[in-house]
Amino acid sequence: MLWGFALIVRDSSATYIGGMDETEDVNDVSAGDVDTPVSDASPQGAKLHRSSTKKIFGGVAGGISDRFDMDANIVRVIFVVLALAYGLGVAIYLAMWLLIPKSEAVETGDVVAFDESSQPRRHWLRYAVALGVIVFALIMVAALQGGHRLGPGLSLLWLIFLVVLAVVSLTTPARRLTLRRFFALTFLGFLSFLILVTGVFLLSLQVIGVPLEGGSGTRAWHPTSPAEVQRVYHGAIGESTIDLSHVHFSPGTKYLTATQGVGILMVDLPANVSIDLRTHVGIGTVQRGQYFDPSIASGTGSTATSASSTTSTTRLVLNLSVGVGQLQLLTPIG
Repeated sequence: MLWGFALIVRDSSATYIGGMDETEDVNDVSAGDVDTPVSDASPQGAKLHRSSTKKIFGGVAGGISDRFDMDANIVRVIFVVLALAYGLGVAIYLAMWLLIPKSEAVETGDVVAFDESSQPRRHWLRYAVALGVIVFALIMVAALQGGHRLGPGLSLLWLIFLVVLAVVSLTTPARRLTLRRFFALTFLGFLSFLILVTGVFLLSLQVIGVPLEGGSGTRAWHPTSPAEVQRVYHGAIGESTIDLSHVHFSPGTKYLTATQGVGILMVDLPANVSIDLRTHVGIGTVQRGQYFDPSIASGTGSTATSASSTTSTTRLVLNLSVGVGQLQLLTPIG
């Protein structure tokens, strides 16, 4: 019995000691399974380093892209643009190459800071660019077709759309700035600038009071008889010329109105009538010149004078308006 008791005690103590060993082994295994953060796999933080993997020359562009979480190609494009400004980009790149330390961490593709593929794709930028192109096209077509009053309204709606778009962008998670998004945002900004400037310009024409009608480009009218002289002439954008030098007006009063929205309006005044001239230029100048008239040299005509200084029975009332540009008046000489 004593020997049996001793055996029982011995077995019990061995079992107890074995259980203690197993507990320690479990603790060792559980402690070993806990992953400790590796400093090399973590981002560089607030420090700026030259990238050891995203590099073409010195890794400066790659380091800047890692620091500010953007596409390295965007930084490279900026350096190229600055290089065109008397080599400024080259000087800045070389200076940063010498001053910025190289990253010692080995960057691998196993560590993913943010997986955009798991996020719902948002195509708001694509839709905004397409909508901007449509709005700008509508403004230009409306302006050239005489519907210039539509332009300021569309510009105001586009400004409201940009404000709403900015609020939505600030309240949604930001996505990584890639080269494609960079160019899309740049194009959207340039397009928005054109839309707003065009709207302000068309609104200014409305305030000035000169219509943007009559077509664009270089236009010229050369009537040779009073029947060919129109009562109203309109030009939208470009240069318009009204040559009245070959018209022999019959006695009486003739009214003529000519407008040019943007550009140059040139009028050759006749030599055988009394001119009552009324001009209006919103933004621009009025220039006076002369042209040679053979009828004056031969004594068959007379120079154009104001209505107050002549007794001629033929009177021509001219209402000439230019929104933005120049009004040129040519009087005959012999």
